[in-house]
Amino acid sequence: MKLTQSVIALLMLSLLASCVGKRSINYLHDNSLSNTSKLFPNRKFEYRIQVNDVLSIRVLGLDEVNARLFNVEAINTSLSLNEAALYVNGFSVDKTGNVQLPSVGKVKLAGLTVNEAQDALQRKINEYFANATVILKLVSFRVSVLGEVRQPGTYFVYNNQITLLEALSQAGGPAEMADKRHVTLMRQSDQGTQALYIDLGSTDVLSSEYYYLLPNDVVYVPSLRARPQRMNLELLSILFAAISSAALIVTVVQNQK
Repeated sequence: MKLTQSVIALLMLSLLASCVGKRSINYLHDNSLSNTSKLFPNRKFEYRIQVNDVLSIRVLGLDEVNARLFNVEAINTSLSLNEAALYVNGFSVDKTGNVQLPSVGKVKLAGLTVNEAQDALQRKINEYFANATVILKLVSFRVSVLGEVRQPGTYFVYNNQITLLEALSQAGGPAEMADKRHVTLMRQSDQGTQALYIDLGSTDVLSSEYYYLLPNDVVYVPSLRARPQRMNLELLSILFAAISSAALIVTVVQNQK
């Protein structure tokens, strides 16, 4: 009888080990939000153009001939512009940090923000054309979301910014057994790849400089360590029910003696 009770106790511990606490499942846990609002100051890191970036550069107000040279995507407006078309029709930043523009030549843009690059191009275009307006967009802004999410993959961002939570939403959100407290962010730089853990279970992430993603960031969501136990939960439940029934039978038999 004592042996049976010990086995049941061990099974109960196994079942408890497979359980996952709420802080590992829920987003942005903060007890101070229960009765009042709270401000989380943003720490944006503004992206600066790098080598191999692809830019969409449009110059409005030109004559028809020059407009065709700059605004390649306008040649056939009946075709939808997908990611491949934006790449082919865009202007790439070469290894020296320059873009080659028709009729204008090379312009140094690496190291500038998108707004600074647009201003620099506007000044350069003004030297050659009157009443022209430059519109510059970064079309190589993409992020990858991998691991325990419902739709892993690479997503293009048609905006000047995207947050970590928005990127996870694009990927369908974390799966049931995703470990939101140890999300890995990998970020490229001239020196190499930077990697760090981000805890989505805490509101501190809202004030982190990594809350806003940069082009080519990779977000990896790992699985919880409890997953193997969770996968065996049904089997453990069956075994627990069988041993409980056996213990009941043993008890009844012993009482009849």
